[in-house]
Amino acid sequence: MVEQPAKQSYFADMAAKEAAAKRSSVADKACQWVVNNQISWSAGLLAVIHAHDFFLAGGASKLVHLHHQIPSDAQGRYARGRDDIYYILHWAIAFTLIRATIMYKILEPFAKWYGVKSARKVTRFAEQGWLTIYYILSNSTGLYVMYHHPHWMNTSQFWANYPEGHKQMTALMKSYYLIQMGFWVQQIFVLMVEERRKDFVVMFIHHIVTCNLMGWSLYTNYTRVGNAVLCCMDSSDIFLSGTKCMRYLGFERAAVVSFVVFIVSWIYTRHYLYFKITHSVFYETYDIIGPSTIWDPANGAFYSRASIGGFTFLLCTLQVLIIYWFALVLRIIYRIVTQNNLDDSRSDSEDNDGDDGAGNKAAGTSSKISKHKQRAKSKDD
Repeated sequence: MVEQPAKQSYFADMAAKEAAAKRSSVADKACQWVVNNQISWSAGLLAVIHAHDFFLAGGASKLVHLHHQIPSDAQGRYARGRDDIYYILHWAIAFTLIRATIMYKILEPFAKWYGVKSARKVTRFAEQGWLTIYYILSNSTGLYVMYHHPHWMNTSQFWANYPEGHKQMTALMKSYYLIQMGFWVQQIFVLMVEERRKDFVVMFIHHIVTCNLMGWSLYTNYTRVGNAVLCCMDSSDIFLSGTKCMRYLGFERAAVVSFVVFIVSWIYTRHYLYFKITHSVFYETYDIIGPSTIWDPANGAFYSRASIGGFTFLLCTLQVLIIYWFALVLRIIYRIVTQNNLDDSRSDSEDNDGDDGAGNKAAGTSSKISKHKQRAKSKDD
């Protein structure tokens, strides 16, 4: 009789585990369906949204069009507002369709046609190819936006005439900013539903911090700083993803050159320029705007030392992640310099465990550099 409660508890635990397993199985199947049918459901959603907007005279205009245009502004500029979230959501869905189409309908078939044998490498090539395309377009647009605004190569203009000179955004600036936010929201979606890799936690933190930085800068009218940060991030990513693509296709020398350019651009943009931006946020604001709080949300003013401190904290958090990634890259460079032959297991593990981190991305290229050194040495001998 004493054992009866224990048996009941055992069977109750087993039933609970089976129920949890069923729920997990249903969730896994749903997640797998979402991943496998990205083109279908995203295209369907966009078709419904745009048809609704077209046939019902702007019925879905919040999702499709920019909002909060200033009526009295002769240049047709925009303010920020709550309805911007709909435009961001629209582009998150659109990027799901664009990414899946380019990856699965263009880049994967191209990799197979070119002779890439491994299915995993075909997928990696498509992922990195899509990112290369996106970063080229986003960085070009970001630099164009910055060039046509007063903060081009001038950090003091991040804060000059705040908030009056910052409340209004051109259509290009606002669409660029919101589309970028849509991209990063979609990147979080990709991270959550697709195969998890060993750098999942770091990448998740990075994406969350990035979205918070962009959202904060948009809400507080610090978009000039946000534009500069995005340009710093995107420029080196072009070479990071491009190097991977070259390696998967077997362009060894081009991959080596791209890897070197990546290192130089990373140091210059993600450390030197990024430090100048962070310094401007924390120190130049005090010199230009002043020590007094300017807090008037109704008129677009959100300046205080607490507000700037929070913004600086997010920037520093992002820099910690960047330093972590660069430490991995430095470790690879050290091995290239000190060893003639690197262990190929790093390249293998990259295909087995994922390669979104900077260190993993560079690992395969470092193996190619090592092989070049080995060939050169054998020729000299």
